[in-house]
Parts: sequence; structure tokens; C-alpha cells
Amino acid sequence: MRKYLAFLTICLAVISVAAAQPKQKTLLAIFAHPDDENMIGPVLAKYARLGHNVYVIIATDGKDGTRVTKIPAGDSLGRLRQQETICACQKLEINPPIYLQIDRLDTKHGVRPYLNGRKKAMAEVKRYIEKLKPDVLLTFGPDGEYGHSEHIVTGALVTEVLLKEGWVDKYPLYFPVDIQEDVMDNDDLSYIDKKYINLKVVFSDEDGQKMIEAAKCYVTQFTPEEISELVETASKNKSNTKYFRKFVVTNKTQAEFWD
Repeated sequence: MRKYLAFLTICLAVISVAAAQPKQKTLLAIFAHPDDENMIGPVLAKYARLGHNVYVIIATDGKDGTRVTKIPAGDSLGRLRQQETICACQKLEINPPIYLQIDRLDTKHGVRPYLNGRKKAMAEVKRYIEKLKPDVLLTFGPDGEYGHSEHIVTGALVTEVLLKEGWVDKYPLYFPVDIQEDVMDNDDLSYIDKKYINLKVVFSDEDGQKMIEAAKCYVTQFTPEEISELVETASKNKSNTKYFRKFVVTNKTQAEFWD
């Protein structure tokens, strides 16, 4: 009898501990280019550190990203940028990146190639959402962070997939946003009024440092001076907070616009 009671006590203790542990969630972030994910790098690092599954989908290989590097645009640069993203994901301690291998998501090479790429991207996004069944989706909002056309298209096609499939409630979608005081020195960045913020994610200094280490992986995209500026900016920002706006659709119907 005593052995049975001891066994029962152990079982109840194990069940209690298991019940107390938070359920593992899946976060899926979908962006246009290698390095885009680092705009919310500390957030991705935080949830990975807390034991959740964090995935990043990169729509294009960024083979035309020649702003910093002397490597000419093309497949070689694209392959290198993919390796940089693998390095960055390792620094953030999240799952390896998923590539959709889309050439471009704008009309630089013509309208038809753009439409074909967009169609392929939507099909792949739908496939990965069905496969990974994320508890949270993250992507660009309508501002595309600073009006970048491929950012805007990527966010729009993710949103369109949810609307077409009736998944808005099933897979909650959040857009990373900035507030005005955080972009005062950079008028290229977009911001929203604070009243439209639905979520404030606070991250640790450790998470912020992982973002800096991830940025260092992108040697083709950031100069040493830009990395130093990033470190300085991060050290000045003591709030350790990233803001998000949730994508919400009302089911209310009305007879007139002004009802």
C-alpha cells in the first residue's frame, strides 16, 4: 500500500509540473529579403529562448542587394545572402530559415514575372502555414517599414492568403510598427499613432545582443560603421520594447458606409 501511495504521489507531482509548464507555441515570421527578419530580431530571440518554435520564411534571395557589397547582382550574391541568413538565425537561436526562391516581388523585370512570382509566393505561404500551423504570424504592415515595394507586397500577400482561406481568426497576424518618437531622426521610417498599438513585446538585453550578433552576419548588407551605429542605438534605447499592430477584420455588416 505504501509503495502504491508513493507511486501515486510521484505521478501526481509529474502531472502537476507538466501542467504548470506553458504550452510550446509556434511563431512564423514572413519577410521579403535576407536580413529583414532582424528588424524584430530581439522578439524572435526572446520566444526561442522561452522554448517556443520560431520560424522565418524569406520570399526572395536578395540577389540584387548591392548597396554595400562589391559583389555583382546575381545568383552568387543570392547564395551568399542565404548563408548570411542561416548565420543570423543561428545567432538568434531560432530554426534555420525557409526560402521560397522567388526572383523578385516587384515589376523591375516586367509585370508578368512579378505576377507569376506573387502567385508562387502565395501558394508557398499557404503551404507552409498549413504545414507549421503557427499560433502567431508576423509580417510587414501596409507601410512596408519604410515604403519598400517588396516589403509591402510580401505583407499584402500574407494578409490576402488569410482573407482568401478564412484564416484571420485561426492564425492571428501581427505587423511590427514604430512610434513617432522612435523614428524622429529618420524620416524614411514609417510610424503609427500609439492608439493603434495592440501589443508591446518587452525583450531582455540578452535578446537585444543576439540581434546585434545576427546583424554582423550580413557583411554584404551593412558596413562596419552601420553595425557600430546599431550598437550605439541599441545601447541608448533602454525600453527594450517592440510594438505590434494586430490585423483585425470585423464581421459586422451594414447598409451604408456611414452606418
